[in-house]
Amino acid sequence: MAARIEAKAELSVGRACGFGGIAIATFMVATMTEPPLSFLTGGVLTLLACFILILKANLAPHVPYKRTEVWLLLDKADRPRATVAQQLIGRVLREVYLRFALYAASLALALLVASVVFRLLPRAV
Repeated sequence: MAARIEAKAELSVGRACGFGGIAIATFMVATMTEPPLSFLTGGVLTLLACFILILKANLAPHVPYKRTEVWLLLDKADRPRATVAQQLIGRVLREVYLRFALYAASLALALLVASVVFRLLPRAV
């Protein structure tokens, strides 16, 4: 049961992060004529997404389990009893949010380093 809950939590958080990634990529494409600015924009926005994921991770154990997308995605047969559902779903969501926050932090670091590298490269005239 816990594996199914984790799979649904990864689907839910991953999908949300994917939509956020599309928005960030759109901002980066809009500023692509200035690569340092593009990578800086992407890095800062991805870092913001990381902080939002950390905030969501801290709030996850307190969100009523029936109001989570994970609960809605679970088949009725796979849903845990109400006595353990809050703890189980809250804990799994917290872990998944933190894992995706780590992914976002790593990507933000790479984008910010790329921004610095592009600033250091000589400009072609």
